[in-house]
Amino acid sequence: MQVDKSSLATSLFGAGPAGALGQVGKIDSAKSAEGSKAPSAADIAARKAEVTRQNQRAILDQIRDKGIYAWAQEQKLEKLKEKIRAQVMEANPDADPATIENEVARQVQEAMKEALKAESDAAAKRGEAPRPMIIDISV
Repeated sequence: MQVDKSSLATSLFGAGPAGALGQVGKIDSAKSAEGSKAPSAADIAARKAEVTRQNQRAILDQIRDKGIYAWAQEQKLEKLKEKIRAQVMEANPDADPATIENEVARQVQEAMKEALKAESDAAAKRGEAPRPMIIDISV
């Protein structure tokens, strides 16, 4: 069978005017309605990867500056503050931010005192002499 420029062949293969009519009014998937190029999925993924790399570099810089133990303790303290802040805001959603921060600071101090007291009591039970204490507040 020989295919020539019949209307059937042009409509099937889109080579003639019938094929061009099918494209009228379509917007290219990579372009927005204004005609500017929308970012592709690869571009979005590359940007996300770069942001992730920058965040990781920032964290590593903090660890180098403070030391791993101090950085970890700071992270634990921040998590504790977030947890207490959420509890305070849940208990009193209409409170002003200054009141909330004061309550958070008060509760963090209480938690630190309790941790120090528990550590000194444990040392006393073991018969050990008082020593410098490291605060480890696990969340």
